[in-house]
Amino acid sequence: MSHHLLQFIHQHFQSWFSQAHAVVNSEENWVELPQEMQTELLEKIINMPCPQQYQEAIQGAIATGIDRWQQHLEASNCLILLGSPVESIPKILNESLQAWADPPLDPSTPLSGHQRPHDPLTFSAQLQAALEAYPQIQIHPTPNEPVPGVNSLADRTSLIVIPRLDECFLRCIGGWEGVDFLRNLIIQNQNCFWVIGCSHWAWNFLDFVSQISAYFYQITSLPKLDGEALKQWLDPLVQTTVKPNFLEDSAETENLSEAYWELLANQAAGVSSIAAHLWLKSLRIEGDRSPDEPISEAETDVTLRQTKPTLPSLPSLTGGDRYLIHSLLIHGEMTATHLALSLGEPESQILGRIQYLLRQGIFLNHHSILSIHPAHYIRLKTELTSNNFFVGDH
Repeated sequence: MSHHLLQFIHQHFQSWFSQAHAVVNSEENWVELPQEMQTELLEKIINMPCPQQYQEAIQGAIATGIDRWQQHLEASNCLILLGSPVESIPKILNESLQAWADPPLDPSTPLSGHQRPHDPLTFSAQLQAALEAYPQIQIHPTPNEPVPGVNSLADRTSLIVIPRLDECFLRCIGGWEGVDFLRNLIIQNQNCFWVIGCSHWAWNFLDFVSQISAYFYQITSLPKLDGEALKQWLDPLVQTTVKPNFLEDSAETENLSEAYWELLANQAAGVSSIAAHLWLKSLRIEGDRSPDEPISEAETDVTLRQTKPTLPSLPSLTGGDRYLIHSLLIHGEMTATHLALSLGEPESQILGRIQYLLRQGIFLNHHSILSIHPAHYIRLKTELTSNNFFVGDH
């Protein structure tokens, strides 16, 4: 795309949003949504199916991989699916498989709901116990017995899905032995086609410490969503909650809508979870209230407005904060205990900064499991890059 075309699009975005800003400013009392309403809308988004483009990309990649594996003895029996560390890859994988009307093989998900053991040195034992329930997987092959699927295409009949490789390791001494165990298991079970979900950050870390991509080179990434894809995904919620901008010209209204979704996609780097949070933060409600003020029963049918989506600013961060954030992005989700282990620090030494990052909205805490707030991911990645951290993205 030429520089002049990019400049043209940028100018039109500014023009459309200037008009939208003028419209919104004509109504003085449009404020941020109360926290109660934000939480309710976020729950609805979480319960929505993942974007159709994600499902189609995953189904297409699996179908292509299985077809090649079932027709060529030397073909890889493993497909790595990579995504952002703030995307719920297990949910996306699960929904994509459930929505598949006619999959080439019925999937088995032996590690669905798997979580890191308290002791990272027991990864291998925990994985072995979970996989032993599946007879198509040979945990301990008999010496001198032919490995199923190596010399016979007819044996290649099983699909195994590991939703989240991130949960199978911890960055500490001996902490990725579980990944080594899985690697050897996949290689010796050629009768199974393995689909493994993982974040870009975790995968690049594992590749650095164990050269895992030398063994599993069939890799695909979740596609970046454009404005039209985001609009299509969120439209069921938009139609019931958001009123159109008050512009007399219908063509101008359409242009403004298109510009909004394209800007949202650009700000979110095409990642659905980031886009969802930025969309929520762009919504406004009429009335002079604070974000913490609850909604009365008479206000349950209020209509909202969309304003220009923007990335939130970062609070002041210390060097120690950056190490906490960096480790959490590599692991995706983890307890405070595991976060301390990953940094080689006593847990008591990091609890104060964890509380600070929770108060600032950088960290999220769900049932004692920490994660990064998706809306902050883009700026955090830039912050870590500028401070010479290894950033494991695309």
